[in-house]
Amino acid sequence: METKNPGDFVAISVSETEEKSPARCCAVLASVIRRTIAGEICADDSRKLFHAAKVGLALVLVSLLYMLEVVHDRLGDNAMWAVMTVVVIFESTAGATISKGINRVLGTMLGGGLGFSVAFLAQGISGAGKAVVIGISVFVFCSTATYIRMIPSIKKKHDYGAMIFILTYSLVAVSGVRSNQIIKIASDRLSSIFIGFAVCIFISLFIFPIWCGDELHNSLASKFDNLACSIEGLSQKYSHF
Repeated sequence: METKNPGDFVAISVSETEEKSPARCCAVLASVIRRTIAGEICADDSRKLFHAAKVGLALVLVSLLYMLEVVHDRLGDNAMWAVMTVVVIFESTAGATISKGINRVLGTMLGGGLGFSVAFLAQGISGAGKAVVIGISVFVFCSTATYIRMIPSIKKKHDYGAMIFILTYSLVAVSGVRSNQIIKIASDRLSSIFIGFAVCIFISLFIFPIWCGDELHNSLASKFDNLACSIEGLSQKYSHF
């Protein structure tokens, strides 16, 4: 058996190290990362990249609106509600975005209107009676809305709207007692939510729209292709018998 000198291995490793310079290693690593991102992820599901880009674009637009002096002078810090609206309602498909946006608008309007009514009535009560009225109303309405959320038909379609109703009602009813400008605060927040909702709908519908029907079609087509391959493989396997 031929034996090799240990020095040969050292020479080989040194020569390989010299060939693989740091610049070449970085170039190879960058090429692998680029092929992974542009090839595998895009081929697997390019819609995820489109959705991520659309969310970023929506946030940029509402942030720019917040920075405009005209909008900030009109809405003040309540313009940040447009940013929060984009974050919470923008879904991967257009239909889901519309459904969640409608739930948010309806929940905000119902909760804000009812909370404003209770706060307005409580302002006419002096002393500890004001806190008692607010506490009882929050308990009754929020408990009722929470119970309604657990109904299967409501939970399936309007769970998010019921949650927004609870949140909005609690905020408006409690903060309205200490504020003398509750009408302006409620209108400004509602306007900001409408701005965020409008931006989400526009981008979701007119910039690379993604529909649930397309996902269902692709999923069914993929499953039928796999089924056809399985049947073809079985037929070839048992065709000799």
